[in-house]
Amino acid sequence: MENKEVLLEVKDLKVYYPVKGNSIIGKKEYVKAVDGVSFNVYKKEAFGIVGESGCGKSTTGHTIVGLLRPTSGEIKFRGESILSDKRRYSKEMAEKIQIIFQDPYSSLDPRFTVGRCIREPLDEHKKGTKEERNSLVERLMKEVGLNSDQITRYPHEFSGGQRQRIGIARALTLSPELIICDEPVSALDVSIQAQILNLMKVLKEKRGLTYIFISHNLSVVHHLCDRIAVMYLGHIVEITSKDELFEHAEHPYTKALLSAIPVPDPDMKTMQAEIQGDVPSPRHPPTGCCFHTRCPFATEECSSVVPELKEISPEHFVACHKVHKR
Repeated sequence: MENKEVLLEVKDLKVYYPVKGNSIIGKKEYVKAVDGVSFNVYKKEAFGIVGESGCGKSTTGHTIVGLLRPTSGEIKFRGESILSDKRRYSKEMAEKIQIIFQDPYSSLDPRFTVGRCIREPLDEHKKGTKEERNSLVERLMKEVGLNSDQITRYPHEFSGGQRQRIGIARALTLSPELIICDEPVSALDVSIQAQILNLMKVLKEKRGLTYIFISHNLSVVHHLCDRIAVMYLGHIVEITSKDELFEHAEHPYTKALLSAIPVPDPDMKTMQAEIQGDVPSPRHPPTGCCFHTRCPFATEECSSVVPELKEISPEHFVACHKVHKR
Protein backbone atom coordinates (compact mmCIF):
# COMPACT_ATOMS: atom_id res chain seq x y z
CA MET A 1 0.00 0.00 0.00
CA GLU A 2 1.43 3.34 -1.03
CA ASN A 3 -0.96 5.34 1.15
CA LYS A 4 -0.52 4.26 4.76
CA GLU A 5 -3.02 6.63 6.32
CA VAL A 6 -5.01 4.60 8.86
CA LEU A 7 -8.74 5.17 8.44
CA LEU A 8 -10.11 2.61 10.90
CA GLU A 9 -8.56 1.04 14.01
CA VAL A 10 -10.12 -1.94 15.76
CA LYS A 11 -8.46 -2.93 19.03
CA ASP A 12 -9.27 -5.98 21.19
CA LEU A 13 -12.89 -6.06 20.01
CA LYS A 14 -15.13 -8.52 21.85
CA VAL A 15 -18.78 -9.32 21.19
CA TYR A 16 -20.31 -11.80 23.65
CA TYR A 17 -23.93 -12.95 23.68
CA PRO A 18 -25.30 -14.08 27.07
CA VAL A 19 -26.85 -17.55 27.09
CA LYS A 20 -30.24 -17.75 28.82
CA GLY A 21 -31.00 -20.86 30.83
CA ASN A 22 -28.93 -24.01 31.31
CA SER A 23 -26.06 -22.01 32.77
CA ILE A 24 -24.10 -23.20 35.77
CA ILE A 25 -25.49 -21.72 38.98
CA GLY A 26 -23.63 -18.57 39.90
CA LYS A 27 -21.77 -18.39 36.59
CA LYS A 28 -23.02 -16.71 33.43
CA GLU A 29 -22.28 -18.31 30.08
CA TYR A 30 -21.63 -16.46 26.85
CA VAL A 31 -21.33 -17.22 23.15
CA LYS A 32 -18.02 -15.56 22.26
CA ALA A 33 -18.79 -14.49 18.69
CA VAL A 34 -15.79 -12.14 18.50
CA ASP A 35 -13.05 -12.59 21.08
CA GLY A 36 -10.29 -10.00 21.00
CA VAL A 37 -9.99 -8.94 17.36
CA SER A 38 -7.52 -6.20 16.38
CA PHE A 39 -6.64 -4.76 12.96
CA ASN A 40 -6.17 -1.50 11.04
CA VAL A 41 -7.73 -0.52 7.72
CA TYR A 42 -5.86 1.95 5.53
CA LYS A 43 -7.56 4.68 3.54
CA LYS A 44 -8.62 3.67 0.00
CA GLU A 45 -7.77 0.00 0.48
CA ALA A 46 -10.02 -3.06 0.27
CA PHE A 47 -9.50 -5.10 3.43
CA GLY A 48 -10.85 -8.66 3.29
CA ILE A 49 -12.06 -10.77 6.22
CA VAL A 50 -12.47 -14.48 5.45
CA GLY A 51 -13.32 -17.58 7.42
CA GLU A 52 -15.85 -20.35 7.89
CA SER A 53 -19.48 -19.64 8.72
CA GLY A 54 -19.82 -18.72 12.38
CA CYS A 55 -16.25 -17.45 12.78
CA GLY A 56 -17.44 -13.93 13.70
CA LYS A 57 -16.62 -12.03 10.53
CA SER A 58 -20.12 -10.64 9.95
CA THR A 59 -20.49 -9.80 13.65
CA THR A 60 -17.27 -7.80 13.38
CA GLY A 61 -18.59 -5.86 10.39
CA HIS A 62 -21.99 -5.20 11.98
CA THR A 63 -20.31 -3.92 15.13
CA ILE A 64 -18.12 -1.50 13.18
CA VAL A 65 -21.14 -0.05 11.36
CA GLY A 66 -23.09 0.29 14.62
CA LEU A 67 -25.72 -2.43 14.18
CA LEU A 68 -24.32 -4.27 17.22
CA ARG A 69 -22.82 -2.96 20.43
CA PRO A 70 -19.50 -4.51 21.49
CA THR A 71 -18.97 -6.13 24.87
CA SER A 72 -15.58 -4.42 25.08
CA GLY A 73 -12.81 -3.07 22.91
CA GLU A 74 -12.21 0.06 20.91
CA ILE A 75 -13.08 1.23 17.40
CA LYS A 76 -11.51 4.43 16.08
CA PHE A 77 -12.36 6.22 12.85
CA ARG A 78 -9.71 8.74 11.79
CA GLY A 79 -8.16 8.43 15.26
CA GLU A 80 -11.38 9.27 17.10
CA SER A 81 -13.39 6.75 19.13
CA ILE A 82 -16.82 6.11 17.66
CA LEU A 83 -18.19 4.10 20.58
CA SER A 84 -18.23 6.77 23.28
CA ASP A 85 -21.48 8.48 22.22
CA LYS A 86 -24.24 6.15 20.99
CA ARG A 87 -26.37 8.93 19.46
CA ARG A 88 -23.43 10.56 17.72
CA TYR A 89 -22.32 7.14 16.48
CA SER A 90 -25.66 6.43 14.83
CA LYS A 91 -26.02 9.84 13.17
CA GLU A 92 -22.59 11.17 12.27
CA MET A 93 -20.96 7.83 11.56
CA ALA A 94 -23.79 6.80 9.24
CA GLU A 95 -22.55 9.44 6.82
CA LYS A 96 -19.02 8.03 6.94
CA ILE A 97 -19.60 4.28 7.33
CA GLN A 98 -22.25 2.35 5.37
CA ILE A 99 -23.00 -1.33 4.76
CA ILE A 100 -24.02 -3.55 1.85
CA PHE A 101 -25.89 -6.63 3.08
CA GLN A 102 -25.63 -10.24 1.96
CA ASP A 103 -29.25 -10.75 0.87
CA PRO A 104 -30.22 -8.07 -1.66
CA TYR A 105 -33.92 -8.88 -1.28
CA SER A 106 -34.49 -8.93 2.48
CA SER A 107 -32.38 -5.76 2.90
CA LEU A 108 -34.88 -3.77 0.78
CA ASP A 109 -38.33 -2.83 2.07
CA PRO A 110 -40.83 -4.50 -0.33
CA ARG A 111 -43.38 -1.74 0.33
CA PHE A 112 -41.06 0.98 -1.02
CA THR A 113 -40.29 1.80 -4.61
CA VAL A 114 -36.65 1.50 -5.63
CA GLY A 115 -36.38 5.28 -5.65
CA ARG A 116 -37.59 5.51 -2.07
CA CYS A 117 -35.29 2.65 -0.96
CA ILE A 118 -32.26 4.51 -2.30
CA ARG A 119 -33.49 7.92 -1.11
CA GLU A 120 -34.25 6.78 2.45
CA PRO A 121 -30.83 7.74 3.95
CA LEU A 122 -31.14 11.21 2.38
CA ASP A 123 -34.62 11.64 3.84
CA GLU A 124 -33.48 10.46 7.26
CA HIS A 125 -30.56 12.88 7.34
CA LYS A 126 -32.56 15.69 5.67
CA LYS A 127 -30.03 16.21 2.90
CA GLY A 128 -30.99 18.79 0.27
CA THR A 129 -34.42 19.51 -1.16
CA LYS A 130 -36.81 16.85 -2.43
CA GLU A 131 -35.85 17.66 -6.02
CA GLU A 132 -32.13 17.41 -5.21
CA ARG A 133 -32.63 14.05 -3.52
CA ASN A 134 -34.58 12.63 -6.44
CA SER A 135 -31.96 13.92 -8.87
CA LEU A 136 -29.17 12.26 -6.86
CA VAL A 137 -31.09 8.97 -6.78
CA GLU A 138 -31.37 9.02 -10.59
CA ARG A 139 -27.63 9.70 -10.95
CA LEU A 140 -26.77 6.89 -8.54
CA MET A 141 -28.99 4.44 -10.41
CA LYS A 142 -27.15 5.21 -13.63
CA GLU A 143 -23.80 4.95 -11.85
CA VAL A 144 -24.51 1.40 -10.65
CA GLY A 145 -25.85 0.28 -14.04
CA LEU A 146 -29.63 0.71 -13.65
CA ASN A 147 -32.05 2.72 -15.78
CA SER A 148 -33.46 5.81 -14.10
CA ASP A 149 -36.89 5.03 -15.56
CA GLN A 150 -37.01 2.03 -13.19
CA ILE A 151 -37.20 4.37 -10.20
CA THR A 152 -40.91 3.73 -9.59
CA ARG A 153 -40.63 -0.06 -9.63
CA TYR A 154 -40.57 -2.29 -6.55
CA PRO A 155 -37.77 -4.64 -5.40
CA HIS A 156 -39.62 -7.83 -6.42
CA GLU A 157 -39.57 -6.64 -10.04
CA PHE A 158 -35.76 -6.88 -10.18
CA SER A 159 -33.31 -9.78 -10.42
CA GLY A 160 -30.90 -10.62 -7.60
CA GLY A 161 -28.01 -8.83 -9.30
CA GLN A 162 -30.13 -5.73 -9.94
CA ARG A 163 -31.29 -5.69 -6.32
CA GLN A 164 -27.69 -5.78 -5.14
CA ARG A 165 -26.96 -2.81 -7.42
CA ILE A 166 -29.83 -1.03 -5.65
CA GLY A 167 -28.21 -1.88 -2.32
CA ILE A 168 -24.89 -0.47 -3.52
CA ALA A 169 -26.59 2.73 -4.72
CA ARG A 170 -28.27 3.13 -1.32
CA ALA A 171 -24.92 2.69 0.45
CA LEU A 172 -23.47 5.50 -1.68
CA THR A 173 -26.20 8.11 -1.06
CA LEU A 174 -24.43 9.81 1.88
CA SER A 175 -20.99 9.67 0.17
CA PRO A 176 -19.36 7.46 2.85
CA GLU A 177 -15.62 6.90 3.16
CA LEU A 178 -15.88 3.31 4.40
CA ILE A 179 -18.30 0.62 3.22
CA ILE A 180 -18.73 -2.70 5.01
CA CYS A 181 -19.48 -5.35 2.37
CA ASP A 182 -21.10 -8.30 4.18
CA GLU A 183 -20.81 -11.17 1.67
CA PRO A 184 -22.48 -9.02 -1.02
CA VAL A 185 -22.11 -11.58 -3.83
CA SER A 186 -22.56 -14.93 -2.04
CA ALA A 187 -26.29 -15.10 -2.90
CA LEU A 188 -25.72 -14.39 -6.61
CA ASP A 189 -24.93 -16.55 -9.63
CA VAL A 190 -21.25 -16.78 -10.51
CA SER A 191 -21.55 -14.68 -13.69
CA ILE A 192 -23.48 -11.99 -11.78
CA GLN A 193 -20.89 -12.10 -8.98
CA ALA A 194 -18.21 -11.05 -11.46
CA GLN A 195 -20.30 -8.11 -12.67
CA ILE A 196 -20.95 -6.86 -9.12
CA LEU A 197 -17.29 -7.25 -8.11
CA ASN A 198 -16.14 -5.34 -11.18
CA LEU A 199 -18.67 -2.60 -10.42
CA MET A 200 -17.37 -2.34 -6.87
CA LYS A 201 -13.80 -2.08 -8.18
CA VAL A 202 -14.77 0.76 -10.50
CA LEU A 203 -16.63 2.61 -7.74
CA LYS A 204 -13.69 2.19 -5.37
CA GLU A 205 -11.29 3.84 -7.80
CA LYS A 206 -13.73 6.49 -8.96
CA ARG A 207 -14.88 7.58 -5.49
CA GLY A 208 -11.76 6.78 -3.45
CA LEU A 209 -13.70 4.34 -1.27
CA THR A 210 -12.40 2.07 1.45
CA TYR A 211 -13.93 -1.42 1.75
CA ILE A 212 -14.07 -4.04 4.45
CA PHE A 213 -15.07 -7.03 2.34
CA ILE A 214 -16.42 -10.00 4.30
CA SER A 215 -16.60 -13.38 2.58
CA HIS A 216 -16.05 -17.11 2.97
CA ASN A 217 -14.75 -17.31 -0.61
CA LEU A 218 -11.00 -16.73 -0.85
CA SER A 219 -11.07 -16.45 -4.64
CA VAL A 220 -13.58 -13.60 -4.48
CA VAL A 221 -11.54 -11.79 -1.83
CA HIS A 222 -8.34 -12.23 -3.86
CA HIS A 223 -10.02 -10.56 -6.85
CA LEU A 224 -11.02 -7.41 -4.96
CA CYS A 225 -8.91 -6.96 -1.82
CA ASP A 226 -5.45 -5.57 -1.08
CA ARG A 227 -4.98 -7.24 2.31
CA ILE A 228 -6.75 -10.20 3.90
CA ALA A 229 -7.43 -11.18 7.52
CA VAL A 230 -8.27 -14.82 8.25
CA MET A 231 -10.69 -15.42 11.14
CA TYR A 232 -11.30 -18.60 13.10
CA LEU A 233 -13.67 -19.00 16.05
CA GLY A 234 -13.79 -15.30 16.90
CA HIS A 235 -10.03 -14.70 16.48
CA ILE A 236 -7.85 -13.36 13.68
CA VAL A 237 -5.12 -15.92 13.00
CA GLU A 238 -3.34 -14.28 10.04
CA ILE A 239 -3.20 -10.91 8.27
CA THR A 240 -1.16 -10.08 5.18
CA SER A 241 -1.39 -8.91 1.57
CA LYS A 242 -3.42 -11.06 -0.79
CA ASP A 243 -0.37 -12.14 -2.81
CA GLU A 244 1.61 -13.03 0.31
CA LEU A 245 -1.33 -14.99 1.69
CA PHE A 246 -1.78 -17.08 -1.45
CA GLU A 247 1.94 -17.66 -1.99
CA HIS A 248 3.32 -17.84 1.57
CA ALA A 249 0.51 -18.59 4.00
CA GLU A 250 1.87 -19.56 7.41
CA HIS A 251 -1.01 -20.48 9.72
CA PRO A 252 -2.21 -24.12 9.42
CA TYR A 253 -5.83 -22.98 9.18
CA THR A 254 -5.05 -20.56 6.34
CA LYS A 255 -3.24 -23.34 4.49
CA ALA A 256 -6.28 -25.59 4.91
CA LEU A 257 -8.58 -22.92 3.49
CA LEU A 258 -6.30 -22.40 0.48
CA SER A 259 -6.06 -26.13 -0.21
CA ALA A 260 -9.87 -26.31 -0.31
CA ILE A 261 -10.15 -23.88 -3.24
CA PRO A 262 -11.38 -25.85 -6.31
CA VAL A 263 -8.92 -26.11 -9.20
CA PRO A 264 -10.53 -26.20 -12.69
CA ASP A 265 -7.88 -28.58 -14.08
CA PRO A 266 -8.67 -32.19 -12.98
CA ASP A 267 -5.14 -33.33 -13.82
CA MET A 268 -3.47 -30.73 -11.62
CA LYS A 269 -2.28 -32.03 -8.27
CA THR A 270 -2.72 -29.73 -5.29
CA MET A 271 -1.30 -29.83 -1.80
CA GLN A 272 -3.90 -30.93 0.73
CA ALA A 273 -3.60 -29.40 4.20
CA GLU A 274 -6.12 -31.50 6.06
CA ILE A 275 -7.62 -30.49 9.39
CA GLN A 276 -9.38 -32.81 11.79
CA GLY A 277 -12.73 -32.69 13.53
CA ASP A 278 -15.38 -29.98 13.62
CA VAL A 279 -15.31 -26.33 14.62
CA PRO A 280 -15.69 -26.08 18.43
CA SER A 281 -18.67 -24.24 19.90
CA PRO A 282 -18.07 -20.52 20.57
CA ARG A 283 -20.01 -21.14 23.79
CA HIS A 284 -17.25 -23.44 25.02
CA PRO A 285 -14.13 -22.43 23.04
CA PRO A 286 -10.85 -24.31 23.57
CA THR A 287 -8.26 -22.99 26.00
CA GLY A 288 -5.00 -21.69 24.55
CA CYS A 289 -4.90 -21.49 20.76
CA CYS A 290 -8.44 -21.54 19.36
CA PHE A 291 -7.30 -23.89 16.56
CA HIS A 292 -5.29 -26.42 18.57
CA THR A 293 -8.08 -29.05 18.71
CA ARG A 294 -7.92 -29.42 14.91
CA CYS A 295 -4.29 -28.59 14.22
CA PRO A 296 -1.93 -31.44 13.21
CA PHE A 297 1.05 -29.53 14.71
CA ALA A 298 -0.50 -28.75 18.12
CA THR A 299 1.71 -29.11 21.22
CA GLU A 300 1.02 -28.89 24.94
CA GLU A 301 1.81 -25.16 24.81
CA CYS A 302 -0.91 -24.66 22.18
CA SER A 303 -3.56 -26.06 24.53
CA SER A 304 -2.71 -23.68 27.36
CA VAL A 305 -1.19 -20.45 25.96
CA VAL A 306 -3.02 -18.11 23.57
CA PRO A 307 -0.61 -17.16 20.73
CA GLU A 308 -0.19 -13.46 20.02
CA LEU A 309 -0.77 -12.01 16.57
CA LYS A 310 2.89 -11.21 15.80
CA GLU A 311 4.53 -9.65 12.76
CA ILE A 312 6.80 -12.31 11.25
CA SER A 313 7.72 -10.23 8.19
CA PRO A 314 6.72 -6.76 6.95
CA GLU A 315 2.89 -6.48 7.08
CA HIS A 316 2.53 -10.24 7.70
CA PHE A 317 0.99 -11.13 11.08
CA VAL A 318 0.41 -14.67 12.35
CA ALA A 319 -0.96 -16.11 15.61
CA CYS A 320 0.80 -19.49 15.84
CA HIS A 321 3.37 -20.80 18.35
CA LYS A 322 4.98 -23.07 15.74
CA VAL A 323 5.53 -20.18 13.32
CA HIS A 324 6.84 -17.88 16.08
CA LYS A 325 9.57 -20.37 17.05
CA ARG A 326 11.21 -20.57 13.64
